[in-house]
Amino acid sequence: TIRSVRAQLADRRSHAGNRSAALDKVAGPLEAQLASVEETLYQVKNRSGQDPLNYPIRLNDQLSGLGGVAGGVEARPTAQTLEVFRILSAQLDVQLKKLNDLLAGGLGEVNAELVRLGQEKISPSTEEVPAP
Repeated sequence: TIRSVRAQLADRRSHAGNRSAALDKVAGPLEAQLASVEETLYQVKNRSGQDPLNYPIRLNDQLSGLGGVAGGVEARPTAQTLEVFRILSAQLDVQLKKLNDLLAGGLGEVNAELVRLGQEKISPSTEEVPAP
């Protein structure tokens, strides 16, 4: 969703021409906040096979690894596994709330500016968009 919104915003900017400064004024803060959420959820700096050694894993990798631990044995998950899941789930909930708040609030301001500029509104989507 974050990448979709950012891609749509880049598209709208490219069509704004000399009026892009007004769009940048409202879109800049939203983009920075979206990037912060994305960087907490995913390691966006990975470009090669060696990069996971250079950059720390993020929530998605931590949850994925925990799933491997929990599903790797034919037994009930341990108390420690359940506790780590609770902690990571709480962290994920915080980021998802931030994302929802941004899409409900900041995106509304951007869409209002887009309408003023005669452009199509940005619609959050889960359509696959390649990483930047």
